[in-house]
Formats: sequence, structure tokens, C-alpha cells
Amino acid sequence: MKRKLILSACALMASLSPSALAEVYSPGNQSNGLDALEDTPVQHGMLGAGYANTLSTNNDAQPGMLFTGRYFAGEKWYLLGELQFGTFSTRAVVQNGEEVRSDDEEMLRYSAGAGYALLQGTASTSGARAVPWVIAAELTAGEQNSGDTSGRYASLGTSVQFHGDRIWTALGVREFLVDDERLQSLESDGGTQWDISLGMWF
Repeated sequence: MKRKLILSACALMASLSPSALAEVYSPGNQSNGLDALEDTPVQHGMLGAGYANTLSTNNDAQPGMLFTGRYFAGEKWYLLGELQFGTFSTRAVVQNGEEVRSDDEEMLRYSAGAGYALLQGTASTSGARAVPWVIAAELTAGEQNSGDTSGRYASLGTSVQFHGDRIWTALGVREFLVDDERLQSLESDGGTQWDISLGMWF
């Protein structure tokens, strides 16, 4: 019985034409869709500009312009570069008959560091559109020039970022120290700064 079945199957296969065999088995090129990923835009970082308000100890709050660049170095890490300039003092200080701080001093600061995303989430007020947000800790070090002296600068702060499709917004607050002997003698070598920035992806 088994032999008859085998012979019948062989006869059936022999009777099939090549075209019929092609219809039975005709593998084609399969696509997994990975080629389309090459056209997907990739965000490498963020560039922005904003307003900063700096309050040094024994000094009035002073405005300034802040330019920032963030480059993504990992899932939660990013590299940070900053450039800030503005007014440092609008009130003169005289010690022992000598002016140690003038009433028109300008400040220039540049620093680099890193940020780490502590919390990430999505915010939505209407339920129809969601905006990703990030709360990150940032550490920077650099140089600050104020008046005719300068010193090493270091800061530790927090940044709250809202990420849109094309633009992003950030609110930041930090504590900072400046290793400047003149500012140390004035007890103005540290303080608090808050800033708000707006930028675009690159």
C-alpha cells in the first residue's frame, strides 16, 4: 500500500509542468523595512539662546544673555557648552578710599560641562497633544571675567526642558562659585542664577 502511494506521488510530480512548479513555490525578495530608517531624521543636540538673571552675594541682580549648546552623549547624558555676557555691577564699592568695584562693570563667562536626565515624562493639557519634558542636573566649569579681573567658574544646577517637534524651551536655576581674589574680598564670589532659553534641534 505504501509503495503504491509513493509511486502515485512520483507520477503526479512528473506530470507537473515547470510553470506549475513555479506557481507552487516562487520565493521573492523580502524587505524588513530597515532601509527606510536611513531617511529618519536624527536629533544630535540642541542650540539655544535666552535671558539670564544673576544675583551675586553683596551685589544687585544683573541681566545677561545666555547662549547654550547641548550634544546628546547617551540615552540620558549630554554634553553642555555655555557662553554668557551681560552686566556685572551697577553700584560702585569703595574700600579704604579705593574703588574696588565700579558701577559699570561687564561680565563674560564661558564654561563647559555635562547634564544628566533625572526624570523624563510627557505633559498634555488638552489630551490631543503631548509634549515631552525632562528634568536634568547640570554641572559646568569654566572662566568668568568681570571688570579687570577673572577667575575659574563652577556651577551646579537644575534644568527643566520641554521638547517640541522643532523647538525646545528650558528653565534653569543654579548655584555658582568664582575663584576670583577681588570678588572674594568683596564677598561676591558666589550666588544664584536663573535663566530661560529657547532653541532648535540640530
